Amino acid sequence: MSPEVAEGVPYDDRSAAGVAQIFRYFGRIEAPQLDSPLYAELCEGVAEDPELLAIAVQTPVSQPPPNMLFAAAQYLLLGGAEHPLAAHYPAISGAPRRDAPAFPAFRDFCLDHRDEIESLVTTRMTQTNVLKRCVCLLPAFATLGLEAPDRPLALIEVGPSAGLNMHWDRYQYDYADVRGAHVTWGDPASPVRLDAELRGDLPLPDLTAAPRVAWRAGVDLNPIDLTDPDGVRWLRALIWPEHVERHARLATAIELARERPPRIVTGDAVEELPALLDEAPRDAQLCVYATHALYQFSRDARVALYAAMQRASRLRPVAFLSMEGTRPPHSELMLTRYRGDERTTRKLADCNPHGWWVEWIADDRPRGYGSGLA
Repeated sequence: MSPEVAEGVPYDDRSAAGVAQIFRYFGRIEAPQLDSPLYAELCEGVAEDPELLAIAVQTPVSQPPPNMLFAAAQYLLLGGAEHPLAAHYPAISGAPRRDAPAFPAFRDFCLDHRDEIESLVTTRMTQTNVLKRCVCLLPAFATLGLEAPDRPLALIEVGPSAGLNMHWDRYQYDYADVRGAHVTWGDPASPVRLDAELRGDLPLPDLTAAPRVAWRAGVDLNPIDLTDPDGVRWLRALIWPEHVERHARLATAIELARERPPRIVTGDAVEELPALLDEAPRDAQLCVYATHALYQFSRDARVALYAAMQRASRLRPVAFLSMEGTRPPHSELMLTRYRGDERTTRKLADCNPHGWWVEWIADDRPRGYGSGLA
């Protein structure tokens, strides 16, 4: 969800009326866009229900109320809570969604477990690992490789959650265009396979140019430990119930990551990023990236993050890849380059927020140029 506006309502509005509008936006725009009829239905119900809104308004301003309320309910169901609501969750029931209105059961479940749900929405965070966002990152990394073919990458992910997307180069990729032509990359033996529709007229950059990764790290305020069953359950709870294939893919990626756990520094990205930038090997291309993480940052925190990269670029160039919902209903993949006191930004692609499709747009025309952080 965009952090700025949901149908004209400020995202940080926590009045009952403001949160109701956020649920309507989510149900009418985001849930259909990402193929969740269940969440679309539930949003309309919650928006008109004072008791459920009284729970949702407790969500911190840095977190999206619909995602948190729905994740809290699914978290309890995944933990074994028995209720007829489970029949509406294919990822839990193992069967197609029940052909009946779900909101009455959802309302009953939330009110039955009100104390637990209120605790979850006030203390947890949206920490999804949407693996298919890697299909957007891969051609961006290839773009960097084409510009410096002899230099490996040093990568820092901001807000990696459990770090599954830090292993992007261990997955197999398949892009298919409307004519049925395919572009593939990666290890054919990888158990994690990611596919995406390739839209538009421009081809992807040469994916074989994707550099090897010489060094990688992540920084997260509250990273999820993949050996912690509760943390893994929360990751699953954040996946939408109809997306059964995403639940299965998550389980496979977790098993793969446990073989070689990624390095994630626990802490505030604004505070920890400068040290990581300084630690990255000097002979590698330095790239910071974030996918749908910056919406949880205040404006001042985002500016501070950009300033840290600008300062670091006085010693070496810094690339910053961001994939955010800046122009709903799709996301934009942007590449910002910091060099000394200069900054250039260009758009690489439009893409589905969950990586279902990519439309490559990069044409080498800068979107912005100048000095400082305006």
